[in-house]
Parts: sequence; C-alpha cells; structure tokens
Amino acid sequence: MSIISLIVAESLSLLGNQIAAVAIPILVLQYTHSPLITGIASVGNIIPIVLAAIVGGRAIDRFGAWNTSVTADILSFFSVLALPLAFIYFDEVSTLLIFLLVFLGALFDPTGTSARQTLVPSLASLSGKSLQKINSWRGGLENGADFLGPIIGVGLISATGIINTFFINAATFLVCAGIFLIAIPRRVQVSRGAEDAALSGIKFILKHPEIRPLTIVGMVANFVILPFLSLLLPVLATSKFGSNTLLGISLSVFGLAATIGATSFSLLSNRFSRSALYYGGLLLTGGSIMLGAFATNQYQVILSTGLAGLLLGAGNPLSQTILLEETPEIIAGKVFTSFNAIHFIGGPFGLLLAGVMTELLNVEQVIIQFGCLLIALAIFGWYRLPLLTPKD
Repeated sequence: MSIISLIVAESLSLLGNQIAAVAIPILVLQYTHSPLITGIASVGNIIPIVLAAIVGGRAIDRFGAWNTSVTADILSFFSVLALPLAFIYFDEVSTLLIFLLVFLGALFDPTGTSARQTLVPSLASLSGKSLQKINSWRGGLENGADFLGPIIGVGLISATGIINTFFINAATFLVCAGIFLIAIPRRVQVSRGAEDAALSGIKFILKHPEIRPLTIVGMVANFVILPFLSLLLPVLATSKFGSNTLLGISLSVFGLAATIGATSFSLLSNRFSRSALYYGGLLLTGGSIMLGAFATNQYQVILSTGLAGLLLGAGNPLSQTILLEETPEIIAGKVFTSFNAIHFIGGPFGLLLAGVMTELLNVEQVIIQFGCLLIALAIFGWYRLPLLTPKD
C-alpha cells in the first residue's frame, strides 16, 4: 500500500536524523570540549529548516511533491557524506568548517520532509483511512524512529567509529529515495502561481485561527526543547556522568515515550480537548526537564527524559491533523514548509543562549531555567491561545 510505503520512508529518513542527533554533539564535544561550539554546530542543523520556507514550498508546488522528495533525498545522501570525508582527507577540521558541513548535511532534508507530508492527504484517501488514523500511525512510527535512532547511533559509534556512523546515516536517505521510486505513485504537479512561496504560506498561517496558535507556541517550545535535546542533555550525560551511552539511552527513552504518546493520540483525542493534549504535553515536558537537573544518578536522567517525551508525542499527530484538515491542497507545500520554518526558528536562538549560559553557569542551572520557561509557555497558551475543536 502506497501510504504504508510513504510512512516507512518518512520513518527511515527520521531514523537517519536521529543517528545524526547523537553523532554530531558527541563529535563536536570530543574535539572541542566546548558547549558553546557544540551549540553553534547544532544551529547548522536547524537553519536549513528555516531556509526551506524560502525555497522549499516553491520547489514542491513547481516540481511536484514526488519529484522534490526523491531529489532532496539523493542530494542529502551526497551532502551528508561531506562531513566524514572531511575528517578522512584533512588532518585538522576547523570549527567553522564543522558548522558549514553540518549545515550542508541538513540543507535538503526539510524540503524533502515537507514534500512527503504534502502527499499524505491524497494517499490517505486512496487507502480509505481517515487522516486522524493515518497521522496516528505516522506519529507512532516516526517516534519509533526517535526511539531506535539514538540506540543505533550509540551502537554504531561504539562498533564502527564516529566517521563510519555518518556513512551509514547518509545511506538511509538513499534507501528512502529508493522506496519512493519503487512503491509510491508519481504525481506531477505544476506551479500554482507566482506569489512568493514563503510569504503566502506565512500569511495563511498567521491569519488562520487554528494554525496560528500551534505555530507561535511551537516556535517558543522549540526554543527550549531543541537546546535540551541537542546540547543540554549531551553536556549533562557526557560531562556530569561521563557516558555517551547515557545520552543514547536517554534520547531513545524520550523517543519511546513519545511513540507511546503518538500511538495513543487517536484514543486520547476522543477523550480530551486539543488544548488539553497539546498544552498538557508541554507542561509535563517542562516539569520533567527541570527534574533532570536534580538527577543524582543515570537512572533518574533516563526517567526524567522519558517523562518529557510522553505527552509531547501526541502533539505531533495533533499538529499534523490540524494542518492537513485546514490547509487547501493548492497551497499545501507553501504552508507546510513555512510552518516547519517558523516552528524551528526559535531553536538556533535557544541553542546559542544555552551554549553561552552553560559556559558561564553549570548545566543544571540552565536546565532548570529552560524547564521553567516551557511551563510558563504551557500555562500562557492554555489561557490565551486555545486550540478550538468542534466540542468547543
């Protein structure tokens, strides 16, 4: 079934991203021993998501989601290879070059992700399944990749070394392109108009009463969550507890908990309002992040990280369902890329701030402050930016 092949391709691509999420901070911390430089390198992984809003939506609408997805995966395969090849052929790799290579490795993936997302409604219709059920499956398998990716990443680093891990990561994009070529029907789409892709997508988002709260809150939430997963948790695991394995297990447990939340979305959405699911998840995540700062052993770190992902996982299929319900297919590419870009635009600022603060303070103090911010955001969103549903 085409929709199953699409979900598998999405999950495989995300699996590669999660392997990189473990490998990149370990690599940079090992070479520089600097949280700030690690934060700067992580910014290189986020900026392409923002840039995708400028060119990604236009590419999807002009060349078609199928063509864009396959092309993006092939380009990602080659661009991800650049980082390990640099370490093989150069005796020394500067911090700037690491940043640029991380940036290049992530450059094409956000557009490919949005292209695959654009194909979901039509393939779901062909399958005869509801969007809510399809997105529950997608969220479950994608979060399953979140669970397996860090475990596989740490295992690969231990077994083959950090350089070979990046080679394997690159291969996941090639396999993803192969799945599209073999199992997913090709749909040719032409340009939908001359209006600027990013601007039209942003206009639609900011004017829409359902999508606007998701976008604003998601942007601020990623100001906290991305630095926690990409910088603060790696520093806590490798510096305080001296364990790369702890980082991999913690990220995997986070992914497993998020998987449970995502697969429970269909059931939870029938019992709770959208606001309760979304803001309740952020509240639990913020509190759990704070608990991690008080951990005195590795088991407590793993537990707090798992709690952080539990209800947060339900937020992903919820966001996808609202987007797919409310966005006309004619502008879907523009809206999805703009939504992702705005969602992640807070991440680079959070990473830089977390890097500076961790250089000046201990990592526990920074984690507490970031957790408090997420709790405040959840409370504010609940009262000021409710997510409307037919029940409301």
